[in-house]
Amino acid sequence: MSWVSGAEKATFPKYALALLLLGAVFFVIFGIVGIGRSGEFAFDMPYLYVAGDIWEKGASPYSADLFKEAMRGIMGTADGNYAYPPNSSYLSMAFSAGSVAQAKLMSGIFNTLALICMIGFVWLGSEQSDDSDEFRLGNVLIAGAVILGNPFAAHVAWMGQTTLISGAFLLFSWYFAERKRDVLAGLFLALGAFKPQLAILVGFWFLLDRRWVLLASAAGGTVLLSAWPMLTSGLQGSWFSWLKGLREYQDTVYNVAGFKHLFGIRSGLANFGVETPTLAPLAVLGVVVLYLQRRAYENCWLIGAIFCLTFLFVYAHDYDIAPATILAYPLVRAARGNAALLGTLAVLACILFFPQRIWEAVDLPQFARSREVALLLLLTLYLTLCRAPVWKRGLSRSA
Repeated sequence: MSWVSGAEKATFPKYALALLLLGAVFFVIFGIVGIGRSGEFAFDMPYLYVAGDIWEKGASPYSADLFKEAMRGIMGTADGNYAYPPNSSYLSMAFSAGSVAQAKLMSGIFNTLALICMIGFVWLGSEQSDDSDEFRLGNVLIAGAVILGNPFAAHVAWMGQTTLISGAFLLFSWYFAERKRDVLAGLFLALGAFKPQLAILVGFWFLLDRRWVLLASAAGGTVLLSAWPMLTSGLQGSWFSWLKGLREYQDTVYNVAGFKHLFGIRSGLANFGVETPTLAPLAVLGVVVLYLQRRAYENCWLIGAIFCLTFLFVYAHDYDIAPATILAYPLVRAARGNAALLGTLAVLACILFFPQRIWEAVDLPQFARSREVALLLLLTLYLTLCRAPVWKRGLSRSA
C-alpha cells in the first residue's frame, strides 16, 4: 500500500509537515542544545554509567557506599543511589563501555531514536486502523509534531533520562503482541521493564489477556538481562538489594507525594494538603475496565490509555508522561471537522505542556497541578470519542 495516495499528493498537508518540522526544531534547541536550560547535557545519565562501571568490575551498585565512592571518583560528586533494577544492567553497561562524553552522546542518540520509533508506531497504527482516511497523513504528521515538540520529550533528552527508551520498547512489545508474535513481544517487554513503573500495567494487561507465552518470554528475557548482576552478586546483591534500596529511594524528597516534579493525582492532592494512600489500585481497576471494554476501541492505541493510568495513579515524574503523546493521533482524528473539539484539545494540550517555571515565576506554583487535570480530561476524551463508531462519525462530518 502506498503511504501517500494520488489524492493525498494533490492535497499534501504542508501545514502539518511544517508543524512536524517545528516540533523537531523545538526538540533540538531545548532537548539537545539546551537553550534556557541549566546544568550539563544528560546530567542524570552518569547514574547509569557508574552502575555499569561497577557491574563491569563484578561488584554491586546497590551498595550505597560503593556507589557513592564510584560516583565521586568518576563524576566528582557523591550524591544519590542507583534505583534501576538489575535488568537495567545491559543499558548501564552499554553506557559505561566508553567515556562519559561518549555515554552522553549515546544517551542523546538513544532518546532521539526512541522518538522516531514512537512516530513510527503511530504511522503503523494509522495504516492498520483507518486505511480509508484521506486525512491520515496529516494526522500522523500532527501527532509526530506533538511527540517531538512536547517539552517532556525535551526534558528527558536533556536530563539523560530513559523514559523514551523504555516507552519505545513497550510500544514494540505492544505492536508485536497485536501480531501474535508473542516471543518477540515478550522480549521487548523485558527490555522496557528496566523502568518497572512504566511496564507493570502493560504486563498486567497481557496477564488479563492470558498471553502466557508472551509473559514467559518476558520473564526469561528479564532473567537473561539480569544474569550478570546475579552471577556476580547473587540474588542478595542484585534483586534483594535493589528492593531494599528502592524503599530508601522512594523516601527521598524527590519521590515523596507533593514534590513539584512528582506527577499524579496522589501527588497533586498532597500538594494541597490532602494525604492519601497509594492510588495504584485505581490504576489496576482502570486497566480491568479498559480490558473488558477493549472491543470498543482500536487495540493499537490502548497502550496510550494504559500509560495515562500509570502516570495518573501509579508513579511518575512529570517528564515521564512523554510516551502518552501517541494518543495525539486518535484524538486529532476524532476531532477533525469539529472546531470546538479541536480547540478543546489544543487548550488541554497547552495546560499539560505549560512550563512549570512560569507558574513559579508568578508565584502560582499550585497551578502547575492543572497538568494532572488536563491529562485526566484528555484520557476521558479519548475513552469517549475514540470508541470506533464515534470517531468514524466524526470523519464523515469532516468529509
